[in-house]
Amino acid sequence: MPGAGRRSARAPGRAGLSRRSPGDFILVESARSAPSPLRPRHVVELLLLSLIWGAAYLFTRSAVPAFGPVTLIALRMGIAALMLLPLLIARGGLGTLRTHAGLFAIQGTAFTALSFVLIAWSALTLSAGLTAILNATAPMFGAVVAWAWLRERIGPWRVLGLVVGMFGVAVLFWGKVSLRMDSSSLIVSLSVLAGLGSSLVWGMAANFSRVRMAGLDPLAVTVGTMLAAALALAPLAWAEWHGAWGAARTTLPGLRPWLEALFLGVASSGLGMLMYFRLLREVGTVPTMSVTFLNPVVAIVSGALYLGETITLQMVAGCAVVLAGTALAVGLVPRR
Repeated sequence: MPGAGRRSARAPGRAGLSRRSPGDFILVESARSAPSPLRPRHVVELLLLSLIWGAAYLFTRSAVPAFGPVTLIALRMGIAALMLLPLLIARGGLGTLRTHAGLFAIQGTAFTALSFVLIAWSALTLSAGLTAILNATAPMFGAVVAWAWLRERIGPWRVLGLVVGMFGVAVLFWGKVSLRMDSSSLIVSLSVLAGLGSSLVWGMAANFSRVRMAGLDPLAVTVGTMLAAALALAPLAWAEWHGAWGAARTTLPGLRPWLEALFLGVASSGLGMLMYFRLLREVGTVPTMSVTFLNPVVAIVSGALYLGETITLQMVAGCAVVLAGTALAVGLVPRR
């Protein structure tokens, strides 16, 4: 994985596969995109990002009933793109936007839009804390994708981490998810699957961005991704609003949902994604995705304070097991 091995002798600006030991393949990149060690600035940005993204689960949970999942995410992406586009133009970055439009379209539609809509849909049923815990499995899926796609050796400890993490999800939703076909059990089960699906897509997106967009300006990546997601979701948002599925909305949401949507667009998707892509380029996939370890804590506590959500022992235990499994799966636990 990024930052784990020596540089390749290939031409600058190209990525290749290097072999450290039998069966241990790692992705290596040019000096321009090789991840650097964590510095105090990176730690501060990771902590700030965890606060911004942890609060995003809270405001998504609060605002999604008023807008609908697709409409809320379309607004969120559109606000972020419009906020950052003037800055990109001022920096002369439109050329990057045009040159790599295809990459941004893939990242924005297949990964970003899909991932965010899935988590927003699950937030219609699950609490902010539960959706954040489910999304904390993203680094686990990222490790699996790196193994399957980049041929990184996953090893027995990481396999154990995947098993522990999934066991944590089972602990978290024990007694809530059922194979019965009654509507209440089915909707909870589908919401859990949507949350896990969002994590899988997010893990794919992190590896795709790291490999295919290494070295690109993080601002251009953020604007291009958000703009592609907003454009892809716009017709679906119009259909959702007019009742293509579910009930048509006849009145505009109140002030509070609009302010929450504004926070999601400006802070979470605008500034947050800009920080995310920069950190991804500078320190690599695993350290950047480690923000998911603090996201659930922020979401659980803020959900209790802002929405009056209940913090249960089952939630805390499930969260602890999921995070332990994630730490094992991404190799953050030292082995003797």
